Amino acid sequence: MKLGMRQLDAFQAVMTLGTVTAAANVLATSQPAVTRSIRQLEDATGLQLFRRVRGRLDPTPDARELMETVRQSYAGIDRIAQVASQLRRRHTGHLRVGCLPAFAQGFIARTIADFLADHPKASLSVTPLMSSDVVRATRSREVDIGIAAYDIDVTGLDTRPFTDCPEIAVVPAGHPLAGREVVAPADLAGQPLVMLGASDPYRQRLDRLLAGEGVTPARLVETPTSSALCAMVVEGVGVGVVNPITALDFIGQGLVMLRLAADLPFVTTRLQVTTGSADALAAAFISALELRRDRDLAAVAAALNPAEAAAAPRHRPPRR
Repeated sequence: MKLGMRQLDAFQAVMTLGTVTAAANVLATSQPAVTRSIRQLEDATGLQLFRRVRGRLDPTPDARELMETVRQSYAGIDRIAQVASQLRRRHTGHLRVGCLPAFAQGFIARTIADFLADHPKASLSVTPLMSSDVVRATRSREVDIGIAAYDIDVTGLDTRPFTDCPEIAVVPAGHPLAGREVVAPADLAGQPLVMLGASDPYRQRLDRLLAGEGVTPARLVETPTSSALCAMVVEGVGVGVVNPITALDFIGQGLVMLRLAADLPFVTTRLQVTTGSADALAAAFISALELRRDRDLAAVAAALNPAEAAAAPRHRPPRR
């Protein structure tokens, strides 16, 4: 069997988002279809790319190494068709968005619903990417709008601050900390922690914060995405620190959000390279992004503590 785009799409989505469920949602297909594509890719490559543990797919070292190659070459696999599609869609009201996995599910779904209510004839595609890939895709005009981390090289791109709000602590309902209004880093000592992967810049800042406070977790579980982190907290795997926009998706599912008494901002950047007829549509979508961001952060403020809403996470004025 030859390698096909369907198999590579499924592989990239599972590796980026961390679960078959999230990959199926983004690819607009079923979980069995994603699992089948992964098995076909393993057959085609002769590699075991995932270990199946208790119904979850755990990437093998071969999968992680292959993913690096996929990231470097993915855009060029069907470049000719992609360029033709770009030229064709330039006149048909199509927008392409690349964003961090933290935004690629609940937040972007809410934004698109808002946007399509006013622009019912528009079409969109959303691709979850790591920050470096968001920058690359924006520069090469594979996406019209990107959202990435703040600590990256964005030379040559039109950039604007997108979020600048405090990260929060998340615990399962019924946890001893769940009744608190504010959690200090020291309160996490001896707790089982769910954290992002060690290479994630937000994880690295949290590591430095906890080390400075002398905090040692009872155990550590790592996951590649903030949505998977929240899902694990809901299931009682541990407690965590995460951006509030992703955490909002899990309100009502057993996740309790608490303010974190630490300077740990969730800062992201909006990127853009636009030309031609896409500009007006892109501007309208950017307005929808910003309005949804503000609404979501207002909802976070209310969920944290209605009495403290004025002091809760909100968008700060852009840094000039």
